[in-house]
Amino acid sequence: MLKQRIITAVVLLFILINVLIIDNNWPFMVFVMVLAVCATWEWVRLTWQGPQFVIYLLPFLVALIALLQSWSIQNDHYLFSQSFDALVVLCAFFWLLGMPLILARGHANDRPHSLVLTLFAPIAMLATWWVFVSLFIQRGPLYLLSLIILVWVADLAAFFAGRRWGKHKLALTISPGKTREGAIAGLVAVVSWLLASTAWPGSFARDLLDHWSWLGVVVLGVLLGALSIMGDLFESLLKRRAQVKDSSRLLPGHGGVYDRIDAVVVVLPVAFVLISVMYLR
Repeated sequence: MLKQRIITAVVLLFILINVLIIDNNWPFMVFVMVLAVCATWEWVRLTWQGPQFVIYLLPFLVALIALLQSWSIQNDHYLFSQSFDALVVLCAFFWLLGMPLILARGHANDRPHSLVLTLFAPIAMLATWWVFVSLFIQRGPLYLLSLIILVWVADLAAFFAGRRWGKHKLALTISPGKTREGAIAGLVAVVSWLLASTAWPGSFARDLLDHWSWLGVVVLGVLLGALSIMGDLFESLLKRRAQVKDSSRLLPGHGGVYDRIDAVVVVLPVAFVLISVMYLR
């Protein structure tokens, strides 16, 4: 299992590095589109028990819409930018207001079938795809990477601190392995990363500092760190309701694509809205 995880991670990292450094937007847009399509398919499988064609139709629509917008971007039209921005704002509101309520209820034994969550899956993935693409084109790969690292450090710190010091369960009925100690470590790691990366010109944290001050960096770091943890818990809730361990087996040793980007799907839309608000001030 460990060997599979390492091989898969190396292959994905190799692909990511190459699509980031190629002097063309198409490879990156298509790469992220593939991730979004796969994650949509996995999500819908967790929340839909109706006609099976829906499980394939929604990912197909995600691919079609993303490809059309990619073509528009490559031809400098940006035809549907405002519509995509609206999707991002809608998702940000859901992640900030709706998701905490769902997790607070913690009804892991509810039936998995949910029309609302099924229809929300392609919206969430298209919004995530749009934020990836927008930040990559407008602010560059280093800016985007500095934001994604935020999610990685939250996950890693929570995992290792939870294993070492974790005693109190964070959400027993949803994800028994997660602890409060791990969550606190995740928040500390996120804030520490943001404070450290303010020294990195052109980074997300430096952007926050320039517009919100040091206190703003800390407060927003705690917010995004908490959302990262809740994004992981949200997918765990969907999996527990569906009685599966992984969203799929597309990534050997890692489970599914959604398993790898569950926190990113939550953090990116909210961060994008924060960035937009900063530049409207």
